[in-house]
Amino acid sequence: MTRVAAVLVTSNAERWLEQTLASVLDQSRQPDRVIVIDDGSMDATREILDRMLGPRAEVHASRSIAKDLTSRVADNFQLGIKHARDCDVAVLGDHDDLWHADRVRHQVAVMELWDEVLMLASAGQLVDAAGVRKPGTLRSVFPVPSDFNDLSPAKQMRVVLRTSVATGGASAVRPAAFADAPIPEGWLHDRWWSLVATAREGLRVDDALVIDYRVSADQQVGLDRGRQGRKVLRLQVNDVVRARQALNLLKLRAN
Repeated sequence: MTRVAAVLVTSNAERWLEQTLASVLDQSRQPDRVIVIDDGSMDATREILDRMLGPRAEVHASRSIAKDLTSRVADNFQLGIKHARDCDVAVLGDHDDLWHADRVRHQVAVMELWDEVLMLASAGQLVDAAGVRKPGTLRSVFPVPSDFNDLSPAKQMRVVLRTSVATGGASAVRPAAFADAPIPEGWLHDRWWSLVATAREGLRVDDALVIDYRVSADQQVGLDRGRQGRKVLRLQVNDVVRARQALNLLKLRAN
């Protein structure tokens, strides 16, 4: 039977965590393990984890020494899947999103159907800080060609380099495929893993809505423009640099 781990990263998450954990506990297909990487929470995060999950939760302290936030988040999720490497599937989660009740069941079923899938990039409904639905989904924010899964690996790579095809909080991965693959400095785990999966012909896009993705000014990494208001030109320059780095590191040709 497929063994599944829920992998969550928390950091001063008391505002949202009870709702998030309740949605994990309400899954129609319960994960076999719940692994939490806590990044130095100074609020009631640990108390909430203990109260709601008790001994079921495997809580580990972050070991990241990265100075930039992006690398720190990536380090935390990589540590999470290292702890989950004996599981067949790791379902990833942020501490402020709400999992739909059939999320685990659905993602596991897809990955059981497609053995070659290393990373499943599902979608999510956008909600505001209060959990009220906003117009749009993760897929409408980061559009993906409808025939992505049928494109050649080279064409898929071009798409993945241009846009965030996989949002970590709505994705599931095979931990063994990524646990020992270093994430370059400055890359988020989901962006890098989507490249690695595409290079190995193992990324599958799934349009099912599996989470409510919270958009809040309190987010450190997310869709809120208050924290991501860099100029378009700078974003484009960074994308060019990142594309070259990705192709060099993965030893791929995008043609």
